[in-house]
Amino acid sequence: MAVVRCSRGGKTRALYELSRVLKERLRGDDVAVIYISLNDQSSLINWESLNPIDAICRRIAFAALPRTEEEPDFDRFAEEVEVSSKAIVKWLGASPRILLIDELNKLEGMTDPGNVEMKRLAEFLKTHFLANDKQYFVFSSHVVSSSYQLSEFMDSASRRRVHIRELPLIANLSTAWNTFNYEQLNARQLLHYGCVPALVYQSVCAVLDPTNDSYLPKMNREIAIMKCVQEGVTDEVIEQLLGSFLDGDPDFVPPALLQLMDTTSDSEVRWIPYNMVPVLRKFVKLGSRKYSILLRTICDCFDSFLKSKAASGDSWEYLFLMTLLIRCVSHKFEQVLLPLGDNK
Repeated sequence: MAVVRCSRGGKTRALYELSRVLKERLRGDDVAVIYISLNDQSSLINWESLNPIDAICRRIAFAALPRTEEEPDFDRFAEEVEVSSKAIVKWLGASPRILLIDELNKLEGMTDPGNVEMKRLAEFLKTHFLANDKQYFVFSSHVVSSSYQLSEFMDSASRRRVHIRELPLIANLSTAWNTFNYEQLNARQLLHYGCVPALVYQSVCAVLDPTNDSYLPKMNREIAIMKCVQEGVTDEVIEQLLGSFLDGDPDFVPPALLQLMDTTSDSEVRWIPYNMVPVLRKFVKLGSRKYSILLRTICDCFDSFLKSKAASGDSWEYLFLMTLLIRCVSHKFEQVLLPLGDNK
């Protein structure tokens, strides 16, 4: 099963809580519930990318360490302890098992169909965590393509398929008020943060604690933007990126920017203005002669939509103008006027 959500969208928390609940419910049933992360304190070390199987097994061994009041240090463990895949397989034996891997997309080879080491990892996961009905594998990723690529690596004739689970979004304003105990939230703010609970929560914290600049971290976004810029931003790239706002087609989005968008279980992307407006403003600074004025106007429309007064028609006017400009740039006029979905 794949759990998908944008960067900083709550994937790590969701997978951790899932593992905690599984451990509680399966206590005494001789089921090995193993949660490992390629993020946070056990982030991938550069040299580990050369052997992803060892990287995974090292974290499985680390997760199996008895917990004491003093949390073990992963970096020290990785330097001092050698862990082989054979040792992990022997330790697991024939016991039922559930492996949960947070941020599988951190393995860079996932995007390379010809990566030999990733094929070896996929075979290892298939053999020891998927091969029979007493084995289950759950992972998180910011893009759906990771799950499809993993399936292709495994090249399995098994009827078991990857179940893609999209983490829930905030359904309405009253739910947000009750959840965050903050009735100053408005619908435009929810849309600005893509209705992603983790981002909305961080935005509320930033308002309530303005002296703390640790909320809504921008580092991942800046890295993604810089990587996109390094790969080259042409007028065609801009046209295709804007088109994804209307049709949700991920194939025309620069890969580096996918983590800044939300991903649906239908493999479509949804824009999160909080992330995407800075992307467009960066493109303006790059000096696109053809689209600089249009991009700046689109960004201003996003900002004005967020800041417009409650119960006024201004927000809809900005939304209409922004969408019309995007259609002009991307040459897409065949869809419905506003990309709000069939049930909106």
